[in-house]
Amino acid sequence: MSSVDTPENRAFAPADPGFLVSIATFAFVALGLEAVVDGTVLTVTGEIPDVYPLGWQVFAWLCLGAAWLGIQRGLVAWLRHRAADPVAPQPPTYSPALDHRRTTTALVLFVLAVLLGVILPVFLVGQWRLQPVQLYLDLYADYGGGAWLGMVGFAAYHVGRSLLLALVLTCVQRAVELRRPGRWTQAAPVGGLVLGVLLALPGLVLGGWTSAATALICCTLLGMVHNLTGRSLRWTGPAAVVVLLFV
Repeated sequence: MSSVDTPENRAFAPADPGFLVSIATFAFVALGLEAVVDGTVLTVTGEIPDVYPLGWQVFAWLCLGAAWLGIQRGLVAWLRHRAADPVAPQPPTYSPALDHRRTTTALVLFVLAVLLGVILPVFLVGQWRLQPVQLYLDLYADYGGGAWLGMVGFAAYHVGRSLLLALVLTCVQRAVELRRPGRWTQAAPVGGLVLGVLLALPGLVLGGWTSAATALICCTLLGMVHNLTGRSLRWTGPAAVVVLLFV
């Protein structure tokens, strides 16, 4: 996992910082529209399961997951099409020892982000809440034995959403590096920090300061993993899927 730009990232190199920020904003607003719809349903009916029986809930999750994945790939394709210079920058001198240290550090930070997502609520408020398990229990309470089908639908939805959020992180990080080139911008996990703030704001409203702190810390660590793995969506995307499952 060297820091050399991969073909996946070539579209980001010549892109304009303002355009990258616009892409990130568009992606996050798209996800926000879903929250507005669900919030409206809750306000009008008071309960989601009354409007979303199991079959409809799974169908909605599958469609949303496909939509978020399609938007993510479309935005990446748009970035590549806009790129004025498709040639990757000259790679720095490759060092196997340095590459090994980066890989080890990235793995440690990734595991730490997952663990903190699980145990932070325990330390902060003394409440154990493992997100996937709690979701299954909630689905079981609403839908009974068909909860496993709901989990399949949620998994598809979660993957699409996480990949779109990983694009937000990547675009913000690249925009900052282009706007303020320097060692500190290349090392600082600005993209992860911004993503953490964006997720902490709704987390503060829905889950309190514990959810907000967990989102901020875990996303910042995810941003560090992104920087250490060559700033590639091929690595950041799967990492985001796992980390955000517990945020």
